[in-house]
Amino acid sequence: MKDTMLETPAIELRGIRKTFKLSEDRNAQTVLALDGIDLTFRKGEFTTIIGPSGCGKTTLLRIIASLESADEGDVLVDGDIVTDPGIRRAMVFQNFGLFPWKTVIDNVMFPLKLRKFPEEEARSMAIRQIRQVGLEKFADAHPHQLSGGMQQRVGLARALATGADILLMDEPFGAIDAQTRELMQEEMMRICEEEKKTVIFITHDLDEAVMLADRVLLMSRGPGKVRELIDVDLPRPRFEYDVRAHKAFAEVRGHLWHELRNDLIEQSAEGKS
Repeated sequence: MKDTMLETPAIELRGIRKTFKLSEDRNAQTVLALDGIDLTFRKGEFTTIIGPSGCGKTTLLRIIASLESADEGDVLVDGDIVTDPGIRRAMVFQNFGLFPWKTVIDNVMFPLKLRKFPEEEARSMAIRQIRQVGLEKFADAHPHQLSGGMQQRVGLARALATGADILLMDEPFGAIDAQTRELMQEEMMRICEEEKKTVIFITHDLDEAVMLADRVLLMSRGPGKVRELIDVDLPRPRFEYDVRAHKAFAEVRGHLWHELRNDLIEQSAEGKS
């Protein structure tokens, strides 16, 4: 991808720090979840985030989305500090988040109606994104009539329909079967190639992390810190060849597993002590 280092970053994090109380008690013990996160995410870049359980990945993503506030630090979008959710950022969750009583098209239209789009314009935009994810024949179906992979496509279409150029994705393929997951990964790569979105994507899957990313953010075990940012030098579009067979894929995956494995072993040893 082109060098965008001189551009204003799509997202910039400055000194993000977050603690949680272990109970509702006013004097309850606190746990440090994120400790001084400084990061930039370039426009049009696909960043995957990986790290041990409990390292603060989801908390970080929710802070970027302004669904949660940091104790210290700032989130900037296009150079401006943000504190509330905005139309530039769309979140896609693991659990689909669909309204079961609404049809596919009504689910996709929902955020557009919240933004007061005229009915026909909202419908046209929704249909375009439903077609983009290959579900035009199911526009009038309800979520219970769809497979898990199809429901996740609806969630993706809804995020795309908002027009947001930043997609924040929290293990969006974690709840679907392995074969469907591979299809969704290809779909994700194709859509991002066409739409030029800035994507921040949490995953526990090493293969997925490397396959999708321009850069992989490896976080340390809690309290969460930036352990390493790794460039993934694999040709795009990646849905046109076997990414796993590429030498660079094996090198990046091997490095990630070596680093992550050490953290997991230490975490396990501490749990037994």
